[in-house]
Amino acid sequence: MRFSFFFGTFLGWATWTVAVPLEHTKRQSCANGPTARNCWGDFSIDDDVTYTWPDTGVTRSYSFDVGLATLAPDGVEKVMMVVNGQYPGPTIEANWGDSVQVEVCNNLSQNGTSIHFHGVRHLNTNHADGAVSQTECPIAPGDCHTYRFKATQHGSSWYHSHYSLQYGDGLLGAIVIHGPTTANWDIDLGPLLITDHYHESVFDLADEPLTSLIGIPPVAVNGLMNGKNVYLTGTGSRAEFTFTPGKKHLLRLVNTGSEMIFRFAVDQHRMTVVAMDFIPIQPFETDTLLIAIGQRYDVIIEADQSPDVAYWARGVPMTSCFAINLMSTDIRAIVRYESDTPVTGDPTSTSWLMLDTCADEDLSNLVPHITHSVSPSALTQNFNAVLLPSQGDNYAVRWRVGGSEPYHPPKNNPVVKQVIDTAAVNLTADFNPIDLTSLAPSSWVYLIVESLAPLPHPLHLHGHDTYVLARGTGPYVELLTSLDLESPPRRDTFNLPQSGYVVLAFQTDNPGSWLLHCHIQWHIHQGFALTLVEGSPSSIQGVYGSGEDAEMRRVCQNWGSSGLETTD
Repeated sequence: MRFSFFFGTFLGWATWTVAVPLEHTKRQSCANGPTARNCWGDFSIDDDVTYTWPDTGVTRSYSFDVGLATLAPDGVEKVMMVVNGQYPGPTIEANWGDSVQVEVCNNLSQNGTSIHFHGVRHLNTNHADGAVSQTECPIAPGDCHTYRFKATQHGSSWYHSHYSLQYGDGLLGAIVIHGPTTANWDIDLGPLLITDHYHESVFDLADEPLTSLIGIPPVAVNGLMNGKNVYLTGTGSRAEFTFTPGKKHLLRLVNTGSEMIFRFAVDQHRMTVVAMDFIPIQPFETDTLLIAIGQRYDVIIEADQSPDVAYWARGVPMTSCFAINLMSTDIRAIVRYESDTPVTGDPTSTSWLMLDTCADEDLSNLVPHITHSVSPSALTQNFNAVLLPSQGDNYAVRWRVGGSEPYHPPKNNPVVKQVIDTAAVNLTADFNPIDLTSLAPSSWVYLIVESLAPLPHPLHLHGHDTYVLARGTGPYVELLTSLDLESPPRRDTFNLPQSGYVVLAFQTDNPGSWLLHCHIQWHIHQGFALTLVEGSPSSIQGVYGSGEDAEMRRVCQNWGSSGLETTD
């Protein structure tokens, strides 16, 4: 794999040089409702969340106790790492413009932990990102830490541990930020989390020889929808949803898996897609929808079929991505219509054509409701990096992205602590660092990622919505590649195709240390990640201030006193 970066400063639009909300032009208040989902009080779907959001003055507070619990999502018991004793964990719910506060207490005896709020921009709140080794040390056993951030975006997402492989054993839950949408609907059915599932601990699976020495991923024994499914032994139960005849239902799809790309569909019902990740999009209709790990789609489904039968909602793993699931044809939930005499028993409905393709949704469908242009004139610097298997730390296979080492940093000295202490970026090679601190605010950063391997990589950049300028198979050839610079899709999780390339862009408008990584658990565990240090050291210090800086140091001191490992 080759990784290329280009840096530059774009001075074309003055409005792109700010990292605070622009002054909002108030309009006549418009109440959000079934026939006006574009409205949101004095705001609307036409307000660009990149620059504008309400300030409600409301704080939504949550208390998370992280611990072990013996649960049976598919009827087979497993010791899981969970929040508040449940799987999935409680949903974080807020309105657009609210403040969110989450206190996390670690009741694990032999593990640190953290919580990352996937896709949340964390504009000027890098300290709330929850990425161990980047913004914090792990929360030590017996310790608590509080994350605080502003809901400047709206839509659907999830939170998960960013400590080692913990979320694969259950440490995750949904996020719902209520706001306007680009099409009308009647009933919000809430989140639908889709994941692969393992009966063994993912920590044990990661150490198996086929995974650690050869790089072959473990075989998932099942898949879950909202934490439920049946298993081969006849155990377990399925998640169920109720449709009201004639009504339009909003469903928030999230792939929270470790390995699988899923194709989702509800038998005999078409979907209208209205958002990808935290970005509202121009609505498009489809029968089925591909969802890579970490991606989200908000869809509207009209209950326009017979209420006298039940229907399958299907999450089908794409085995062409070289990932195996023993229950690949039976990862399903049930949709029943509201009725005085509701239908019981399993559905007998017929599936849509579910093509097994290791791909992502067509970029031409993913058009943001509010489009941005990207300047091609900012390409001023270029360097290559190489990703190859490498030997180290008892692993014969390691992903190496740039630099000389796989991403394998110490846990006890996070990036931001080092930058604040030294007013410079002097990180060791195991952080796999890219220093962007010399760039002016709102400079453009361009990334070209290529891979010859027949594996997809769902890439996630913290702290940003990333512009996807091009994507294709085969090697990237600049003269033969057409870049979408006028209205490119932008999202926080994007798929690098098998044996292909992706061209990305983002702006340096959010000071802090941000991680770019593959969201396949085994790949990041084996070193597939980069550290991007953005903003001047003084601007990073300003984001943390005295309070968050002191809290970071307190958490690190307690982690250091715990006697647990300093590297993973």
